[in-house]
Amino acid sequence: MCDEEPSLEQKEDDHSEKDDRQTISLLDLPIEIFLHICSFLDAPTLVHNLCLVCKQFYQILNDDLLWKVRISQIWPKTDYPVLPPAEDDELFWKLSCVAIEKQASLWRNENSMEKLSLTNVQYSTIDGLLLMHDGKICISGARDRSLVCWNLPVEENDHVTYTCRDFAHDGWIWDLTAIDNKVYSCSWDRSIKAWALTPTGLFHFKTYEMIVSGALLCVASCPDLPVFATGSFCKTVLVFDSRAGYSPIARYRPHQRAVIRLAMSSNHILSASEDRTVSIWDLRAEKTMKTITISKESFPMSMSMHKDLIYVGDSSAKLHVLDPKKDFEPVKCYETEHKKGITGVHFTPGCVITSSMDKTVRISSPTDPPQHLTTLTCGYGEIASIDYLNGVLAVSGTEGIEIWRPRIIT
Repeated sequence: MCDEEPSLEQKEDDHSEKDDRQTISLLDLPIEIFLHICSFLDAPTLVHNLCLVCKQFYQILNDDLLWKVRISQIWPKTDYPVLPPAEDDELFWKLSCVAIEKQASLWRNENSMEKLSLTNVQYSTIDGLLLMHDGKICISGARDRSLVCWNLPVEENDHVTYTCRDFAHDGWIWDLTAIDNKVYSCSWDRSIKAWALTPTGLFHFKTYEMIVSGALLCVASCPDLPVFATGSFCKTVLVFDSRAGYSPIARYRPHQRAVIRLAMSSNHILSASEDRTVSIWDLRAEKTMKTITISKESFPMSMSMHKDLIYVGDSSAKLHVLDPKKDFEPVKCYETEHKKGITGVHFTPGCVITSSMDKTVRISSPTDPPQHLTTLTCGYGEIASIDYLNGVLAVSGTEGIEIWRPRIIT
């Protein structure tokens, strides 16, 4: 019996056992080799997919040092972030790397973005610009007093559609903001109007009459509270609760000249003025914390506010950084290579976007110092306003809007 040859089934079983013993998975690889393989994958794949496969992958990819190295490879010889992050933010380095890789890929590759032109509807400078619904809808307000709701294409063969409210105000429309699905427009006619965004366009349902003697030049809302504020030519800031009546819940006068830009958080209102200062108002204490002189030669024109830092663009094309953790003190100042004042600034974890009266938009890294990614030139003259949401950039000038966004993949 011992001399008998193994059956065919026995041979197949033995062969299968040998194959099983020789199979090597990613789990068996040394960490160095596993990380080398990961270096060929993009950050979103690592964070949103591979990191969730098993506990071992999660533990390896949960090391902040890995993400710091990847960021330093994208932007060598720079510091990131510009200011220290919150210590309790466990996802900061992972999500920052995802955002930085995404923005660098989009703006470095000229074929990754498409440009749409929205024109032949408003026939004057478009100062109010607002993106909504993840960048699928654009609201624009112009000096011809019209308010337009643009529906951007969501599929390759779609076309831009719009609805227009002629004479939405009795004066130039100067700025826009939103709370949930409602749009707030401010005007030189000294009023703010509230509009409900519906499938058929904008429906007017409320008008806030201001007890001020000058035009309203800016409006901003809080991302966490149903509160908005407006700044006026007569140096006054008025704060409203959108759930309440027509009267302001707070009124203060922090500047010596016109209030031209506002930014809000759940705790503070920042106002920028032609008197060359930025004032910080404490919403809870209802008092001015401090007033900061940005520059002796120029005045602040634009702001982008986040919990960890504030960017301020001024009339001499410089970009200033304020640190909320240090009592909003100015801590850094950068040259931008713009030739004229910065009319808009938008900060994301992946990039810093600045627009200027020199008709250009510059996309830079969110590092210290900022590194140039690309420059866009607006075809509608001096840039009046910009907005950025979900990878979509809107730029407005005289009589037209340009939309830059990732190409639709079918």
